[in-house]
Amino acid sequence: MLFARLGPVREAALERAAYEQRTLFDAWAHEASLVATADLPLHRWAMRTVLAGSGARAVRARTFLTANEAFCDELVDELRERGPLRARELEDRSSEPWRHGWWTAEVSGRQTIARMLHLLWLAGRVGVARRERGERLWDVFERCLPAAAPTAQLGDDDAEREAVLRAVRMLGVARPAHVRAHFLRRRYGRLPETLAALVAAGRLEQLRVAGLSGAWFGAPEDLDGAGALAPGARTTVLSPFDNLLCDRARTAELFGFEHRLEIYVPAAKRRWGYYVLPILHRERIVARVDAALDADAGLLRVHALYREPGVRRTPALDRAIERALGRLAAWRGASAVRIAAQA
Repeated sequence: MLFARLGPVREAALERAAYEQRTLFDAWAHEASLVATADLPLHRWAMRTVLAGSGARAVRARTFLTANEAFCDELVDELRERGPLRARELEDRSSEPWRHGWWTAEVSGRQTIARMLHLLWLAGRVGVARRERGERLWDVFERCLPAAAPTAQLGDDDAEREAVLRAVRMLGVARPAHVRAHFLRRRYGRLPETLAALVAAGRLEQLRVAGLSGAWFGAPEDLDGAGALAPGARTTVLSPFDNLLCDRARTAELFGFEHRLEIYVPAAKRRWGYYVLPILHRERIVARVDAALDADAGLLRVHALYREPGVRRTPALDRAIERALGRLAAWRGASAVRIAAQA
């Protein structure tokens, strides 16, 4: 996601910020993310409330953790004594296994450990100390933070107001449903009241967006400067996990782009491909590519490039797409792009 906004970010610098300087840490925002340590008070509020809901997922998680309360404590103690550790280095001593599948129907001891760590991570008891070849090494959460990490404790109302304001400003303008799906997703227990309080305090304004329904909200300082924004001029390849795409309904409404992640869809049922990257050209999503890095050959292989309906193919647009794919390939260490098919 950083590549689309900042260009070829050096992974070593990102890892140094997260796992040496600790100015970033792993947390669940609206997706699994690296988040700013400066925002720790907001994330601690999210950690306190993440398992408190009445939905089926929260109930299932609480039931699992309650049945394994002693094992949870043992696991955290083991990490405190021996961590950081990989999940495979931890023994499953659960009283009740996780029975609900993990992307597949498989249920196993490894899966129980993985689910336990995931839930303890969501709740702020464990954290990611570092990664080695993509594998997470787990430790107690406090050791995954810098010594000078913020210690402020926010009450529910203050935390929700700040998180909602942050979500609206990240989105530019947003309806309540968009806010609910952004930043600290599904944590906003009093969203209508919180939006009303922010409007009353002058921190947000309610508005209407031409051609779209419902009440929208924006921050006055962002709305005042909206007229001075230059039109989008770049062409870039987006991650399928990009913030622009994470709320599929919003993306469809604003960009006319129907997005579905097909990693977990059986190959025969995929429409676009395993790991499909949308391409943003100026202010429109114009295409998507089913691509994979062939490191041995030094190639970014594009199995298929699909242009969006209504996008007129021109030499200038073709060149812009090719250059965007070339920049992505160079960032990933490939020397060329090979496009097998176009539609």
